[in-house]
Amino acid sequence: MLVQTETGLQYLMLLKNKKLLSQKYSIVVTEDEYTFCGLVSLSSLKIDKNETSNKINIKNWIEKNSIKDSTQIIVSNSPALFVPHVIYDADLSKNYYEKFDTLNSSDSLSTDQSTNHINSIIYKISKSINLLKEVYLVNSDVVHYQTILYDYLIRKNKNSTSKKLYINIHKYSFDIFLFFGEQLQLVNRFIIKGSNSFLYFLYFIIEKNNLKENEFSICFLGNYLSFEQYYNSAKLFHEKVEFISIGNNKNVISSSPFLIQLNANNIRNS
Repeated sequence: MLVQTETGLQYLMLLKNKKLLSQKYSIVVTEDEYTFCGLVSLSSLKIDKNETSNKINIKNWIEKNSIKDSTQIIVSNSPALFVPHVIYDADLSKNYYEKFDTLNSSDSLSTDQSTNHINSIIYKISKSINLLKEVYLVNSDVVHYQTILYDYLIRKNKNSTSKKLYINIHKYSFDIFLFFGEQLQLVNRFIIKGSNSFLYFLYFIIEKNNLKENEFSICFLGNYLSFEQYYNSAKLFHEKVEFISIGNNKNVISSSPFLIQLNANNIRNS
């Protein structure tokens, strides 16, 4: 399955057959912010390019929110590679990843397993995330956001026979999960700069997979005012558009609002 990547990794962490615990208190790491999801509140910290300033701000933020060292880290600042579990070989993880991404010496690799045991999900952990774990969150689990979304969609599509194109929009990119019934056909992530580039990638996927207008639905994860331009663009060219929302708050301001709401909801209901 294809996944558009950004920048790479270099050394390999051993495969962990990790049980995904998205109900834990978590820090979601996006391109420009950390968001702490606790039981009753969210707290975000903007990240800039000044490493010294970031260290001070992170330390103060963690202390202010009394964030424990077992708080889960959700990697959401880069995409992941989905490999069918039946052909996955842990010793070849680096080889898999190198085929579509550049490797940096300061990055590491980790692998999640989907709850249905069909896919192994390989992703990079950047230097900044490794430092966050080593200094402040030494007892934390690390999981990838696409693992969480995929496991959520597995449950959503149980016993389904429909073709659905799920779209999760971030501030700088969007994810596509294409399901034929219960089976995932494609997962991908694209960088976007406005509605025109969004439509270009969206209809590239539609044409490449021979999806007919009356045969599938476009399902947006969440419904947020800040992303209305993308929703309206899709509606101009496709009639079967749906929204899957968690709560009624359309004003969520975040680099990755649906992921934040999904994770917070899991914590509250655990």
